[in-house]
Amino acid sequence: MEGDAAASGDFDMQVIGNFLSFASRGDRVGLNQMLREGTSPNVQDYDKRTALHLAASEGHAPIVELLLQYKANLNLKDRWQRTPLTDARLYGHRDICRILEVNGGKDFIHDQPLGVFGESQTAKWRGTWVVKTVIKSHIYHPVKMVLSAKDNCKLRELRHPNILQFLGSIVLGEEMILITEYLPKGNLKGILSKKVRLDLPTALRYALDIAR
Repeated sequence: MEGDAAASGDFDMQVIGNFLSFASRGDRVGLNQMLREGTSPNVQDYDKRTALHLAASEGHAPIVELLLQYKANLNLKDRWQRTPLTDARLYGHRDICRILEVNGGKDFIHDQPLGVFGESQTAKWRGTWVVKTVIKSHIYHPVKMVLSAKDNCKLRELRHPNILQFLGSIVLGEEMILITEYLPKGNLKGILSKKVRLDLPTALRYALDIAR
């Protein structure tokens, strides 16, 4: 019985390996055959990566579309907390990003929530991740809120461990865009909103940082 169970487990892993290999190589015929035979589109490897993760990473748009036809879960996270959309953005596959976004795909690492002043999201700027915030139209006024070159320089010179670094501003038509540094670990508000009890040394360190 134990031998049968082990053989069954090996067979399952072989099926999963073949399935994910088809997705990674862009083999639509092989992948479609396995899907028709009943293989779940959401099977995962040891790193919790799915066929959709691999297709998004490799830039295989037809494979992504095929998996979506079979109701693949767009927002499963791998062991690094990346979704297929995270991978598509990471490797610059814009066509796949659009497909995933239209179908409800999310990027839990880089997407920022809608803020008080506008909608923020991460972007690559000079090879570095930054946050791009498009100011809401009812707040932005194309005359009153345009930052001059001198204003931009002054704001960029403000440097302090407790101040979010301002990098610049752009005006595109009726939109004003602010560029600031990206905080990959979030901010104090995010930590406090989780309602997790802070140990005394951590709470004291935060208090001293705020008082600086």
